[in-house]
Amino acid sequence: MMKVVRKMERNNSSSSGAIEHIEELRKRIILGLSGWIFLSACAYFFSDSILEYLVQPLQKYQDKPFFTRPIEPFMSILKVSVLSGALLNLPNMLFQIWAFISPALVTKKERRSFGIVIWGFPLFFAAGASFSFYVIVPFGLRFLFSFGRDIMSPLISIGSYLNFLFVFIVALGFVFNLPVVASGLASAGMVNASMLRGKRKYAFLLSFIVAAIITPPDVISQILVAIPLVLLYEISIIMCSFFKN
Repeated sequence: MMKVVRKMERNNSSSSGAIEHIEELRKRIILGLSGWIFLSACAYFFSDSILEYLVQPLQKYQDKPFFTRPIEPFMSILKVSVLSGALLNLPNMLFQIWAFISPALVTKKERRSFGIVIWGFPLFFAAGASFSFYVIVPFGLRFLFSFGRDIMSPLISIGSYLNFLFVFIVALGFVFNLPVVASGLASAGMVNASMLRGKRKYAFLLSFIVAAIITPPDVISQILVAIPLVLLYEISIIMCSFFKN
């Protein structure tokens, strides 16, 4: 009889713990999404200024972006507001992830590894997004528009331009986090600097393949992306040496 009682107590304790985890997860999701909605609403009030800044690379080729559908101006403002809110909310989202997972990280090594990724991600993402906006997008537009020569003139809609822009910003934002992920894995003992040095030639080849995929089909743009990727790999090796197990 006592064994049955103890078993029931363990089951109740396990169920209670699972409910607490679900409630904590729900709380963190609500806080993360609430921050996103709030910051997107704030960005909406500044969406005109944000949009004017974002279209600067395009204005070298045409005075203003056009729209071809009645709903396109509204959708463009909404898209800018939501993405701006998401970027501004990134530290809050990462903090909520940290707050939910950190209690389960028992050892100092686990907390350090996860902390490197969580707190380094926004900084490297911002670096990748800035590199995309100030370097890759202007060169990409220049190359693509050069095919028009004197036969065609650009008439780019705001929707297609924002899609073009945001793909590069998000893609390079994630790609630039290679050193952060590598440092976290090194801190956890899953990779080390020697291992990365041994794979250097494959990493360089992969850098040019990735650059060819995410850039316009011209050699200059691919090199402009591939060189930072190679440098990021070298930075990853240095950071892995610093954060070695």
